[in-house]
Amino acid sequence: VHARDMTIERGRPDMVFDPDVFTEFRYLAAHIDRASARVDFDFELAGPSRTEVFRETVTFTPVRADRDVDWLRVEGLVAILGAVIGLSYYKAAAPQRYVISQGGITAAGVSYLTTVLSKGLAEFAFRNELPGLLEPEIVVTGGASPEFPAESHVTPDGDPLVPIGGGKDSVVTVELLAAARMHPVQFAVNPNQVIFRVGRVKGHPVIPATREIDERLLELNSEGALNGHVPVTAINSLISLVQARIIGLGPVVMSLEASASEATLVWDGVEVNHQWSKSEEAEGLLHDMLGPQAGLSAGAYFSLLRPYSELKIARYFSGLREYHPVITSCNRAFRRGVDDARWCANCDKCRFIFLILSPFLPASALIRMFAANLLDDSRQIEGYRSLLGLAEHRPFECVGEQAESMVALTWIAHQEDWKKSVVVTALVSEIPELLTPHPELEAQVLGHRDGICGMPGGYEHLGAILA
Repeated sequence: VHARDMTIERGRPDMVFDPDVFTEFRYLAAHIDRASARVDFDFELAGPSRTEVFRETVTFTPVRADRDVDWLRVEGLVAILGAVIGLSYYKAAAPQRYVISQGGITAAGVSYLTTVLSKGLAEFAFRNELPGLLEPEIVVTGGASPEFPAESHVTPDGDPLVPIGGGKDSVVTVELLAAARMHPVQFAVNPNQVIFRVGRVKGHPVIPATREIDERLLELNSEGALNGHVPVTAINSLISLVQARIIGLGPVVMSLEASASEATLVWDGVEVNHQWSKSEEAEGLLHDMLGPQAGLSAGAYFSLLRPYSELKIARYFSGLREYHPVITSCNRAFRRGVDDARWCANCDKCRFIFLILSPFLPASALIRMFAANLLDDSRQIEGYRSLLGLAEHRPFECVGEQAESMVALTWIAHQEDWKKSVVVTALVSEIPELLTPHPELEAQVLGHRDGICGMPGGYEHLGAILA
């Protein structure tokens, strides 16, 4: 996909909010209340004639009063967390200058922020028809802070902290850790009833943190501020790292799979990936930053599922039947103000999850899970064509690779439960190759992907259970 006229009418007289009024974004301060484990982040959008002030609060689960906290490393993490959280407010006008007044940002932190801003907001830039990727000048007032020396970097031990989202991937990570006789502590940012219900299936503890976004940002969005996708996984990863250090746990173990690294589209020669902050590149950048910025080794944060595809993870998850009635991956169940919902059965995420589970579950069980049969509904055909790469570009959604969708459809095109369904019949008619086995494609999708390790002792071989 290539841009045609990538200009935006900024400063129109009918706009209540004019992005061009603002010349810089300012990350002013991060205030840590150690007793309550609360952090207030202060930001500004500023220009010659107008300034907008924001405060976001993140409240963590606090430590016991008698436990020591490594506040030096917590402060290093909080400093860079605020810089990344700030992107939610920066994007309202996307000015050409990002000023950091908060102390504790190292050169490694600035380098990390530069890439997260550019690539993590690539979809935002594309969908708002900006001229290209965002590359503002990043200025640290007072200069960059000293970095943690290499000899001081540590790999936390103790029980792993596992961020969960109510879907299958984090369930698989928790189960793999439990199978290895570890004691996973589940963690979620602003969890709703869906997440708590999934987290309590096996009785592993679930602890929360809360993000309170400044309501002024929502008001500005309604007035015409620029809006769009931000690198949420980067934000939640850093929140998880802070939480783990506050309560003295081991590494943060993510559930990010190989499929997240595939671009959604190519825009004037530049890859735009809806899932960029879940990608292997983003994980590697975080690894490189953690040591100098916070004195933590790469083993403090890693994804157990990185070598595996969504399809392979789905095969393992299909055997975890106690979770089938409660999981939900549909993002509409996690919208602001929604506390308890299930699958909407009419979005790209629902279509994809239904598809990759269909080879491994009886139709009756899968239909019961979704309260709908997405493969026997003609309204879903175009959505499935998009998953196969037959539309202008892949969906802006957390879905797997085109190859995974192709393999799954090839399998179910031969299964009695599915081969006569409306969607499968239509796609086989359009793509007769779906009736032909493709062993090389299956090997690609189901094989082990080489990539980042960074895992401390005891974790290296856990993912091999999926094989």
